[in-house]
Amino acid sequence: MPNQVQLVRQAAASLMACGLIASLPGFAGALYAQTVDPESVLGDTTMPSPEDVSQNFPYGITGKTPPSLIKINYEGQEPYHKHRINLRIFQGCPQVEISEGGRLWATWFGSNVQAERAPYHADQFSVISTSADDGKTWKEVFVFDPSQLLGGGASDPMLWKDPRGNIRFIGLRNIDFKGKDEFASSAWEFTMLDPENEHTAWTAPRLLGNKNISVMKPLIFPDGTIMRSMDDFKLVGSPDKVRIRFLKEDVDGKPIFVSEFPVDNDAVFAEQMPIIRKDGSLFTFYRAKKGQKFAESFDGGKTWNLGGYYPMQFSINTKCILKTLPSGRVLLVANDVQMKEKSRRNRYFYTDEYGKEHELKKHKTARTRMTAYLSDDDGKTFTHRMLLCDEGQISYPSATLGNDGSIYIVYDQGRGTIGQHTIFLSKITEEDILEGKIVKGESFLNNIVSRPSDQGGGRREGDRI
Repeated sequence: MPNQVQLVRQAAASLMACGLIASLPGFAGALYAQTVDPESVLGDTTMPSPEDVSQNFPYGITGKTPPSLIKINYEGQEPYHKHRINLRIFQGCPQVEISEGGRLWATWFGSNVQAERAPYHADQFSVISTSADDGKTWKEVFVFDPSQLLGGGASDPMLWKDPRGNIRFIGLRNIDFKGKDEFASSAWEFTMLDPENEHTAWTAPRLLGNKNISVMKPLIFPDGTIMRSMDDFKLVGSPDKVRIRFLKEDVDGKPIFVSEFPVDNDAVFAEQMPIIRKDGSLFTFYRAKKGQKFAESFDGGKTWNLGGYYPMQFSINTKCILKTLPSGRVLLVANDVQMKEKSRRNRYFYTDEYGKEHELKKHKTARTRMTAYLSDDDGKTFTHRMLLCDEGQISYPSATLGNDGSIYIVYDQGRGTIGQHTIFLSKITEEDILEGKIVKGESFLNNIVSRPSDQGGGRREGDRI
């Protein structure tokens, strides 16, 4: 199979050079040359003047009224604030980042009232937490909560490190404007001014656009430009609608282009996260109903070729992440679960290193067995793997790298499950994954970043969320 994939890749590159658009053997979609005007996708992101009524809360609230971050758990704060952990009954979808000085930061969304409810996510906020001791202990220090703006809700927060080493936070805000404002859903980006300080100051927020741009970390190119992954979640389930896109920005944040995938009705919340291969081409997985599909670009992300389902089945209809490591190997963090239909029911299993199938007995779900993989061949195959966690429903990984090469990975467990709704952190190395077990003394698995039930909170028997 690797040789076949390589031949198809070479054929695709050859066709690109000839300017041809054609359907290729083994690929589900045709080559699709499509870039569009960024404003047509993101909306007009220019901001009104500071004197405009929309910029002066609480007057004239619009989709361009800027949000803010709320500092919590500081000395002198009233102990009974509404964002305290012992009120929380639901949380998940974490992200992790690390400062140049080694301070860890994490974010996720949660609620004191209910489970996640699209599209407006009312009563939902995003938490920002930090650790100064390599993930042993954590403190919640900021909250992104748009509820004061016409009952807005937060979803899908993100932390990432830009080409200059600055840590940025993206909050996705959702307000029900009854269809009269193009920024009912809007992504806002804040940058930390002092990431070594638990209560860092932040820049004013920048409006990125009216699409979901906050699930997957941007791809950073060698010249400092970035590519953000986008999805129009409102169109999930709508057939024949283009919604999976990339936004390319220059080093100063100015949009260069927006590119689009061909329509793929098998795709769900796509959650694509491309890497740059050694030959300069781009490769990404994207989430689909029966596993992960893949796509390739040979012109820096302007056009994309859909390749169908990847031969190895993993992360069925759930998020996975890709990251190129300094060694050149490619890291994949995903759910190591396969699925077959048997007697009209899905059978979930995994395959061990000897090729033997083992049916899941305890947790019969695609969202378990969070696993770190390594590829030695640019993502053609992933021959090394290490199980991180299989305790319950585990999903939505995020990863960052320490200056010493350590790999920090967060994921969630049982978002609304009694006794769970946990955010876990594992710290591992390439050597650990190559051996399939921890061999480095400072590595660890499944430290608790946040578990409300340990703090007097959490969902309890009889709670209906």
